[in-house]
Amino acid sequence: MSVGAFQPREAGTVPVHVQVIDLQPFSLDMTVPTYLPARDLTQRVARDAGLGAYWEDGTRRKFYLRARGRLLDDGEKLDELGVIPYELVHLLPQPPEGSGLEERPPEYPANRGYAGAGNLSAFVSLVVVLLWSALWAVALSERPSVVVGLLPGVALSLLVTSFARHLWGGVGSRIRIPITGLVLYVVLLVLTALFAVPLGAQPLSSLAVAMATALIGGAFGVLLGWLAWYGAVEPLPSVTQKEVQEGEARVTWPCGICGGAVTVDVKAECRFQCGRVFHVGCYNAKAALGDGSTCAVCGFQPTTAVAK
Repeated sequence: MSVGAFQPREAGTVPVHVQVIDLQPFSLDMTVPTYLPARDLTQRVARDAGLGAYWEDGTRRKFYLRARGRLLDDGEKLDELGVIPYELVHLLPQPPEGSGLEERPPEYPANRGYAGAGNLSAFVSLVVVLLWSALWAVALSERPSVVVGLLPGVALSLLVTSFARHLWGGVGSRIRIPITGLVLYVVLLVLTALFAVPLGAQPLSSLAVAMATALIGGAFGVLLGWLAWYGAVEPLPSVTQKEVQEGEARVTWPCGICGGAVTVDVKAECRFQCGRVFHVGCYNAKAALGDGSTCAVCGFQPTTAVAK
């Protein structure tokens, strides 16, 4: 670890490593305030990095800050993310209008939404919960013990938490899900004990111990079930295949011959795999002047020549 990591810093600030993604990319180390919203912090970082606040036509430049693998919203702050000293952040200036520079959309996996949505899923889940409670009452009537109280109770708590998620629309992070699951579990716990008594649960002291154990295990099960259904910390946005294709269509490369913008529909790559991209017409015209044994642009020749 570097010596700078042990140097004291002011409260409300953090030293970070800033990577500027610009026409001329560069990086620098600087200490930034963690309490400023991103819309103000980006301007401050851009000023300290020596980036101009305006384009040549007089329009104001806009900057984005990327940390922890995503772009920050205008109101987000670094202290909310828990950024640590000397963490890497990226500053992304907005390209000028008409520059032809477009950010390529990330290749997110297909988002198919919540497969268990609908009243049918909630109804089936409720039937399973009631059936399990009835079977649990029968088991307690035969042998009211700690094991018979704990294990089926934990399983029931997981089932009621799943039912609560179906009931509230499938968003697992809602606090109402564990609250609903816990209330429903306590109600079913009482009903199960009341039905177990006329079915022959004896002695009542063993039943009480089993129910007390089930209450503790059930509270833990509701919490465990809620965390299991909670979902991703940052759910992936919904991106359609059409949007991905449109984004890819806007991507351009500089032609290795004429320097113009190469789009997907007129893109040609060197058959010798030198890494350059060309217009189809430019490449075919240039290749016709060579003997076919090397790259007609840079003279690159692989160890094993590639046949035409």
